[in-house]
Amino acid sequence: MKKINLAVIVKYLRPYKKMMIITALLALGENSLALTIPVIYGKIVDSVVVSRTFGAEVATLLLVWFVVQMGDILFFVGKNRRANQIAYWASTDIMLNSIKHLINLPLAFHKSKRIGELIQRFNRADTYMYGLVFQGIFEVLPNLLMSFAAFAVIVWIRWELALVYVFFVLTYIFLTIFKTNPIIDLQKKINKVFEKAYGNIFDRTPNIINIKSNTAETLENKKNREIFDEGFKFNDKQVMLWNRLSFWQSSTFAFGFLVLFILGIYFITLEKVSIGQFVMLLTYINLLSNSVNGLGWQYKQLQESLVTISRADEIFKEIPEKYDDPEAVYLKNVRGEVCFENVHFSYEKQEVLSGISFVAKAGKTVAIVGKSGEGKSTLVDLISRYNVATQGRVLLDGINIKKIRLSCLREQIAIVPQDVMLFNDTIKNNIAYSKIGATEEEIRRAAQLANCHEFIEKFPKKYDQIVGERGVQLSVGQKQRVAIARAILRDPKILILDEATSALDSQSEKYVQEALEEVMRNRTTFVIAHRLSTIHKADLILVLEGGKIVESGDHTELMQKGGVYQKLNELQRVC
Repeated sequence: MKKINLAVIVKYLRPYKKMMIITALLALGENSLALTIPVIYGKIVDSVVVSRTFGAEVATLLLVWFVVQMGDILFFVGKNRRANQIAYWASTDIMLNSIKHLINLPLAFHKSKRIGELIQRFNRADTYMYGLVFQGIFEVLPNLLMSFAAFAVIVWIRWELALVYVFFVLTYIFLTIFKTNPIIDLQKKINKVFEKAYGNIFDRTPNIINIKSNTAETLENKKNREIFDEGFKFNDKQVMLWNRLSFWQSSTFAFGFLVLFILGIYFITLEKVSIGQFVMLLTYINLLSNSVNGLGWQYKQLQESLVTISRADEIFKEIPEKYDDPEAVYLKNVRGEVCFENVHFSYEKQEVLSGISFVAKAGKTVAIVGKSGEGKSTLVDLISRYNVATQGRVLLDGINIKKIRLSCLREQIAIVPQDVMLFNDTIKNNIAYSKIGATEEEIRRAAQLANCHEFIEKFPKKYDQIVGERGVQLSVGQKQRVAIARAILRDPKILILDEATSALDSQSEKYVQEALEEVMRNRTTFVIAHRLSTIHKADLILVLEGGKIVESGDHTELMQKGGVYQKLNELQRVC
């Protein structure tokens, strides 16, 4: 028998303790009334058998039965409503808390994980929590009460019958506990398979253009089918084991009922049990069997839920970023001077940057050039603390960024990436995402400065136009300008341009460059450049090679040196 750790369930139910107590009392009331009904049946039968008439006593008992039945229904309705409320909020808490924690995790975590797999993990935990609370938890205590009460009545009728029934109940419990473990092991495998399946779907579906351009529809459908077929094998085996267990459980109680039925008839012939008591006996045997059977199902449900919810809860082992650490420095009147002092950065024991030192003066432009894989993006990620230096210091206005409140630091930074990701929302909301509560006037001004107001006005719904998944309704140049408008609206002190024009045609690049000149004005700007022609005006150019700065200076100085930078320029002219 495997150890049951209920802590992960209790964590999500603790906020609803008072409501759970009320719901449990309603469940107990429902089952307490249900326990009295067989007694009323027995009394009615004995009264009719003795008097052979439909007298006042029978009529009174029928009235009592009706009142009890109605009370039982009212308790049932009240319990179900509150159980649904607790189940809804507890399962919602799993999803919301998990997503909240996921969002707060460092960028390095997101780069190493398939988010689709994690979302599916949270979704399954959400579903299992709802089912466990709504269909399971509030039946456990009532079923235990029902079982003990029904057993007590059977003992009262004939202790010999109770003793026989104990044997069948113990057999049932033994079967349930030891036959459930293989089912739970399969549940773990099923969870992993479906996480993989949905992770693949989340990963591939947004890249539908890539799929179609490579005519890979058949390949993708085949991959999806193979994963779900694997899941079916585990699921089918689990259902087979569950059906086998259900067969033995049902057979045990069926045989037990038959034995007790025969013994009950035998005691009637000996006049040791009345007919009314026999009716009560059969009813309570059914109640006890249903209660124990319910407990068996709830045990399986609890085990499956624990496996699934515990797996989702593993996300909380990951350490989130501290956005508003009260002990960190909150900056005011930021100038935007950035200084790297002998900075090193390693990823999985492999050094990516080594001995990086330079000063980006406030309001100046620093360009970072070099071949692919030299660490350019990694370097600028250190400024936003998406990566953290393993050695050395990064300073903002003379303060180590590790000591600056993270929310404050990132409020001072705007990033325009090469591959702009827009939300499937309106253009207005995509621009306004960088500044909560931005006015219509502020949004339009940012769009005008970013050279995107003109093309926005051509859309049927103008600023309310939906841009589609990842901005598919816009061209690459239009998406870049929307990203620039977002940066302008943010009004940062530090601007990071990560190859923002490398994928544009000449016409789009002209519009984007004009927009960039506006957003770069009076801001400390870091430009990762693919086209060296775009950085000739930079105040400082850093040439990276092998994770080190091998040259630094402005365009004129570096061209006069005749080193790496000059060779890169000549290579691009030839191309």
